Amino acid sequence: MEGYGKVAQLMASQQEFSIVRRFGALNMQRLLYMQGELIQLQSDLEQLSKRDALHGERQYHSKDWWSLSQGESDEDLEQWNKFLEISEKLEKYNDAVLKEAALGKLGRPRQYDLQFLRSWFCRPGMGAFPLLGLDRDAWDSKTESDLIAIKPRAAPDIFSKWFSESFIPRYHQVFGERFRKELPGDIGSGIYHYRESSLESGLSILATVVASLLPISSVVALYLIQPNGLRLGMIAIFSACFSLALAIMTSARRIEVFAATAAFAAVNVVFLTNSPTCPNH
Repeated sequence: MEGYGKVAQLMASQQEFSIVRRFGALNMQRLLYMQGELIQLQSDLEQLSKRDALHGERQYHSKDWWSLSQGESDEDLEQWNKFLEISEKLEKYNDAVLKEAALGKLGRPRQYDLQFLRSWFCRPGMGAFPLLGLDRDAWDSKTESDLIAIKPRAAPDIFSKWFSESFIPRYHQVFGERFRKELPGDIGSGIYHYRESSLESGLSILATVVASLLPISSVVALYLIQPNGLRLGMIAIFSACFSLALAIMTSARRIEVFAATAAFAAVNVVFLTNSPTCPNH
């Protein structure tokens, strides 16, 4: 398989690489032309309406649809025909606006996926320069802002991004290649696939373990440390670690990070105040 078929096979089998041009400027130029044409037609319709309002036999066109649409002469029907022309073009304009809005909702490709796609195009054992026309440069950096992913991967948190884009490639080079089979040769050689769902499950388990260990660790530390001043310092350190873990390992919003950190600190403060070594006791 060669050429466009090979590129299509890659994008169909690994949908995160279904990256294409949006042609944002061309689409907007098309909308602007259609808008300009409709504005001119609207002006023409208004002029015809004013003209007919001053004509004895057509003065009721603005109030009676039947007389407007059933004129006997071409001049009688001119306003109605103009409206039909506008209606047809307006429908196309509305469709174009809705499609442009739908395109605008498509996400940008992840940088890692885009870099792999560019690498795949150039490597002899993979894409081996499958396209020869001007469209061979469609994925270059100069058009990067105009690229969209038809089925982009969800935006990861910082830890997930590091895990999938840095740790897994290094793991594969050292160990993983021995236990994995290459994907079918239709899209090139030397390509391996790790199921994203499996990676997400592993990360979810790891995040759960960290979430359970941090509160326990802070309580144990506060139990073992006697000076209250040092305890307060440990509460600050553990609270900072807790908020950092939330920011790195989850996609929580700032308000959620603040709320969870405040609750975490409150639990530690309650433990501190109820401790036998607290001055109140």
